[in-house]
Amino acid sequence: MQRYLIRRLIFMVPTLVVMSMFTFGLLRLMPGDFITAQMAEARGADQVQIDRWRKELGLDVPAYIQYFRWTGGLFRGDWGQSYWQNEPVLTVIKRTLPTSMELGGISIIIGIMISAPIGVLSAVRQNTWMDYLGRSVSILGISIPNFFLATLVIIYGARWFGWFPPQTSQSLFENPGGHAQQFLPAAFILGASLSAQNMRLIRTTMLETIRADYVRTARAKGLKESVVIFRHAFRNALIPVVTLLGFQITITIGGSVVVERALSVNGMGRAFIDAVPQRDFPLVQGILLLLVGVTLLINLVVDLSYSWLDPRIRYS
Repeated sequence: MQRYLIRRLIFMVPTLVVMSMFTFGLLRLMPGDFITAQMAEARGADQVQIDRWRKELGLDVPAYIQYFRWTGGLFRGDWGQSYWQNEPVLTVIKRTLPTSMELGGISIIIGIMISAPIGVLSAVRQNTWMDYLGRSVSILGISIPNFFLATLVIIYGARWFGWFPPQTSQSLFENPGGHAQQFLPAAFILGASLSAQNMRLIRTTMLETIRADYVRTARAKGLKESVVIFRHAFRNALIPVVTLLGFQITITIGGSVVVERALSVNGMGRAFIDAVPQRDFPLVQGILLLLVGVTLLINLVVDLSYSWLDPRIRYS
């Protein structure tokens, strides 16, 4: 296990390097830069001013030099300066990441609370009205996009209850009610989407597991049905679900851009989508690099969890 863990951590380094080069190069394929994006507001600026601004931002040198300057700063803990927000990239990430993590964590919990019981019940009561209802709900959840749900929440929340999402960030300790109004609708929308995918997968894996020989043996031993289902069948059915859940965690930490923007949640996803049209390369690069690192770590945790879920799995 220890050798496997060390080897995986070492292999993360070249992956991060390749992804940093890919991200950096892909952004440079976009037409224009931050100065070009600001020209509409800086009317009357002559070429001398434009050249001076580019030099101040380090945009006057070739792309490969910009890349080595950026990566060199990463080793020193300097992720660059956000052009658009005019503050260090790490400062922006430290301010927005907790918001996205809270939103993602709540939505994952909601998704699990919805999908686990419905998925298990659909498998145990296969081809009954409960199964048909659970499958219908999951198909409906997969079919409805997040932005449509967010729009419905805003429109009918305002029309029926006079509710509007707070336009500024609400502190949990200073204004718990406003904080709940801001986070819970967004978390429920994301959680409903995640649960729809998990429901179908849990049902499918449970149907395969409850027909296994060891489950029939557990029943033959006289164990209670609840013990057979949750201790023997459900645990072994979780491996594909945990794999999907690891992917979903990364997506929710990155934030659903549409949901964060529609419900005025100032998370990392909203900061990312605001930075792209402004050609704020340092902020976009920093957020993408962080998400790549988080994805690699979550994948490692998911792989290590397999041996806990199924003792037959060993890492050498």
